[in-house]
Amino acid sequence: MTAPFIGYNLYAVARDFMKSRTIITIEREFPNQWLLIEVTETKDGAPFKGFVLKASRKRQEIVEEISRNSGKKLFFFFNGMPTSPDTAFAL
Repeated sequence: MTAPFIGYNLYAVARDFMKSRTIITIEREFPNQWLLIEVTETKDGAPFKGFVLKASRKRQEIVEEISRNSGKKLFFFFNGMPTSPDTAFAL
């Protein structure tokens, strides 16, 4: 039995995934995910452009990917709210 076609051109998806883009654009495309980015350009010492190497909702998957990309200039962060919007804080 063959897998059903889900409407994605895998070559196009892979090509777009590996395209260098601004960090702001990446943040819009990958909300509420851990991101590992290979930095290709900095501005005032901060990452400005890069390639998305891995995006995941699981932090551990990103941590494991870091070791497979030694020697590259990497940027690792969570893009979203670290807590539920329903969480209340008391100071």
